[in-house]
Order: sequence, then C-alpha cells, then structure tokens
Amino acid sequence: MSSILSGPVIALGLITSIWSVLLFARDRRASNTMLLVLIAFEVLLLVQLIVAIVLVTRGERPDETATFIAYAASELLILPAGVFWSAADKSRTSVLVIFIACFAVAVMTARMFQIWSTVGG
Repeated sequence: MSSILSGPVIALGLITSIWSVLLFARDRRASNTMLLVLIAFEVLLLVQLIVAIVLVTRGERPDETATFIAYAASELLILPAGVFWSAADKSRTSVLVIFIACFAVAVMTARMFQIWSTVGG
C-alpha cells in the first residue's frame, strides 16, 4: 500500500470532514454534491481494499496482516452507515455523523499506512 493511494483517501476524508463541520455551522444538511463525493470516496476505498488484498496474496504482508485487512474491509462499511444514519436523522446534527465517518476513515487509513510500513522492514 503506497502513499499514492492512501494519501488521496486521507485527504478526501479530511476535506469531507471539514465540509461537514461547515455545513453544521451553517445549519445545513448534506447536499447532493456531498453525496456524490461520498460515493466517489467509497469507490476509492473499494479500490484500496482490492489493492490491499492483491498485495497480501502476492506475499507482501505487514506484521499485523489481520488488522490491516480488517481496517481495509471495515472502512467500506463506515461511510454507508454514516450516510444512512445522517439521512434518517432530521436534526441539525445529522451532518456531524458524516464528519465522524469521514474522519474515522482518514484515521484508519493513516493507521493502515503505518501498519504497511512494516512490510519488508
């Protein structure tokens, strides 16, 4: 797993997190544009999972392979759960759920990158 893939995931997670906080501050809900960005984010996470699985099956394994794969698979579930929860919640704080989901994915990806640094070392 390289910074070529993890860098954009972390950046997009942080950008959408900030965007969510700004929506909360302005008393707005998630827009269709944000939902499209979150769909693209989910596709990027799917690509990340596929690349991770391919690399692990080719023999490039970090010290904590099970944790690494668990993070990669869990990330795919966090964003949809956050979006559905946010859509179901009609309160002002619904966009903060998206903030938490996006920030969690960014942190998990950073941790995955840290775990991957043990490969070959």
